[in-house]
Amino acid sequence: MPAFLLLSAATAPAQEAGQEVANAAEQETAVRYSVLYLEPAVPVSGEIDFELPPPGIPQSPELDPEFQERMQDIQQFNESITDSEIMAGAWDNSLVEQLNSLGSLQQQQGDHLGAIETHERAIHVQRINSGLHTIEQTPLVGQMIDSYIAMGDWTQVDVYQNYLFYIQQKFYGNNDPRLIPALGDLANWHARAFTMRQGESLAMRLSSAQMLFRAAARMVEVHFGPDDDRYIEYLRGVARSAYLVALNQDLLRELARAQFRAPQETLRDMLYWHFPIVPTGFRAGEDALLAIREFYMDREGEAEQLAEATAQVADWYLLFNRRAPARDMYLEAWEAVAEEDNAEELRRQLFGQVREIPVFASDDNEWMVENMGFIADVEEVVDYDHIDLRFDVTQWGEVRNVVSIGEPAPEAESQHGWVRRAVRDSMFRPMLVDGENVRSDGNLFRYRYWY
Repeated sequence: MPAFLLLSAATAPAQEAGQEVANAAEQETAVRYSVLYLEPAVPVSGEIDFELPPPGIPQSPELDPEFQERMQDIQQFNESITDSEIMAGAWDNSLVEQLNSLGSLQQQQGDHLGAIETHERAIHVQRINSGLHTIEQTPLVGQMIDSYIAMGDWTQVDVYQNYLFYIQQKFYGNNDPRLIPALGDLANWHARAFTMRQGESLAMRLSSAQMLFRAAARMVEVHFGPDDDRYIEYLRGVARSAYLVALNQDLLRELARAQFRAPQETLRDMLYWHFPIVPTGFRAGEDALLAIREFYMDREGEAEQLAEATAQVADWYLLFNRRAPARDMYLEAWEAVAEEDNAEELRRQLFGQVREIPVFASDDNEWMVENMGFIADVEEVVDYDHIDLRFDVTQWGEVRNVVSIGEPAPEAESQHGWVRRAVRDSMFRPMLVDGENVRSDGNLFRYRYWY
């Protein structure tokens, strides 16, 4: 399984029986050097050393040359809001736009608590003037969510993500195509929250993500047809949720408990199509990936995309040890580009090197990296490092003979051991030669991990 989906801490080496509890400093070190997140593998050329591009960690707002200018704007908005309150009262509808502008400036300054307070007041004024469930409040709620994400307050992110969907469903109804983005946004949030291990029940996250992705895909298909590009986006979401379900079957027992099942029944009843509360793994993923393949089969001039979609179906079969259909699908993917002028180059790009699977499992990697500083339940600053690994991949995608390149620093030994174990458990798309999947030895990859 792709290691980058595992948001879990590597345990420190076991202590000898009877040893005293470690002192506070040792405990702090054990937490500090645990692996929090493993990014997707990046292939390395044996002759060229390189550095992974630094993650896009945002700089302090105070370093922005426009910081002082925004401070002046904030002061002016505060004065303007005070004048409006004197002239028209504290609940005048004209305050909403001013409060929204003020909150946006506070957000840019990094004052997220202030921005939340300002946007919350704007929402309150808007509800008084336009009604409790007015759709006009959705941009303001979205701004609040952005601030809570920036603060790493995942409990409040969850509250307002669900509220944002609720007000849109209440306003549009459950079969209005304008609800489609809301379905997708909430589905993505539940998938991310699962990866971060946020929430009382992780099974509820999987259930919600799959129901919402399926509802979004179905609504696009019904209202806009299966040729709409969003159809592919949401089908990938279904496949991603199905993969997480397959990896975490033991969690699904939680859905038998009334306290967890009841909210899922409520969510299901809010959707136009009533999908099963208990999510499925292999079958849901297979259906979604086959539908994506069919999407490209019906299009002219997209042989490369068809080959990749077919290869992803083969990858799926390989993940579930269905070797015969996997082999057949890989051959179909190989032949899909046979009539292209650059067939050999396309085959080299698609199948000339092993590739970690499923490829869609890394769809949220950029979002995860952007928010790594808020994920760890520790006070220290989250940091990252990398490890180079050489290993073989069998014709059936299994990893063998994992070897580290270079010696790690003593404090990184447990991290490197965790990464090696995770990679050993992962699967890769094998290389293809003349349409046949073959073993490849000595593959070199770089992995960046966060701790």
